[in-house]
Amino acid sequence: MSTDSLAEPQDHVGPRRLGSLRLRLTVAVPLLTAVIVAIFEWSLGGFESVPEGLARTAWLVLLVSGAQLLLIEALMLRPLRRLAAGCEAMESAPVPLTPDAVVPAVGLTAELDRIGHAMLRARGSLWQQDQDVRELRRELAQQRHLLQEAHAALEANQRELASLARVDALTGIANQRAFDEALRREFKRAQRLRGLLSVAVLDLDQFKQFNQTYGPAAGDAALQRVAGLLNDRFKRDTDLVARLGGEEFVALLPGFGMAEAQGVLETLRDDLRALRLPDGQGNLTLSIGLAAVSPAHPYLSAQALLQAADEALYIAKHAGRDRLSLAA
Repeated sequence: MSTDSLAEPQDHVGPRRLGSLRLRLTVAVPLLTAVIVAIFEWSLGGFESVPEGLARTAWLVLLVSGAQLLLIEALMLRPLRRLAAGCEAMESAPVPLTPDAVVPAVGLTAELDRIGHAMLRARGSLWQQDQDVRELRRELAQQRHLLQEAHAALEANQRELASLARVDALTGIANQRAFDEALRREFKRAQRLRGLLSVAVLDLDQFKQFNQTYGPAAGDAALQRVAGLLNDRFKRDTDLVARLGGEEFVALLPGFGMAEAQGVLETLRDDLRALRLPDGQGNLTLSIGLAAVSPAHPYLSAQALLQAADEALYIAKHAGRDRLSLAA
């Protein structure tokens, strides 16, 4: 066997070793990066959602590993490849026994110095990437906290808007929407339990003339005083008083028959006259229409009950005002 055939396999030892080193780095760097990122994730509170956290971690590992491998390739493997090529050239070339033989050793030292500096730069780059990851995690945590605060504020605003949608802005009592919902609910309950339910529709007499005489501000104050009287007279948890609009109010009285509701409403009319709105000077009065459902006197629907109370109010108005009229 010739000398050339023995030397031929040795020519590829350097590239094979570099290829093996590159393969090991390709496997080791992502694994090490995954461990570091997982430790950071755990130290900062762990994952809120496992699928989302794993996906985010995988992307981070992929990006950081790719950057590290590119840096290692550019700063370490390429110089090593050049160094290996130089060593092969030195081995294949005859070495003269002269002082000039020192030159390759000097070049080798310079190449090793460059490799050392490249590794230092790569380590500095990895440290900077670590700091960037930490900063990114802090920013994400801060943004998540701000998002939670904004979500809580939005829910509070939605609850407030829902409450305002059922409250009359001027008087602070329920509005027509809240009354309609309560009327349907209480009517179904009275039908199911064969109980009592009264509905009274109340209207301030000649309120347009009152506004013209005393002014809109006095009119608004009078509406607020009437709402206060209704709240004072109907204090049960099941009672509901509401403003339907303008000078018209309504009272929903579960468990009250016609006689019980009539007594309370007559007292309410007396209380309003005693106030002599506004400021003890006027004589504001109230007309009332009252309807009641009972097992002996049923209605087909909640709307039919309210319509009966409206018709009774119409009769009270045309009978001279300042009176209470009962539905037939």
